[in-house]
Amino acid sequence: MEKISKFLKKISQENDYYYFTYEKTGEIWISGYRNGIKFDLVVKPVKKHQVKVIYETPDERRIALFLNKIDAYRRIKKIFSETQQEKSEETAGSV
Repeated sequence: MEKISKFLKKISQENDYYYFTYEKTGEIWISGYRNGIKFDLVVKPVKKHQVKVIYETPDERRIALFLNKIDAYRRIKKIFSETQQEKSEETAGSV
């Protein structure tokens, strides 16, 4: 979970998202706006190696249970790399 936490902290700082860690349960919460739409991301350790990831917008809620932390980390990176690609496409289109 430490690798996930560091990555999400970095993303939060870069994009000015609200970042919160609930120490008692190990949950990580991120809130902010992506493409003008409010989102919440919750990463919650379930058992020793399992991780639950919840991504929620006003229109939808996606829940995924990962059997290991590595798969959860990869999925979270993928979610936020899509945002970075969209930003670079917008910048390239405006030039």
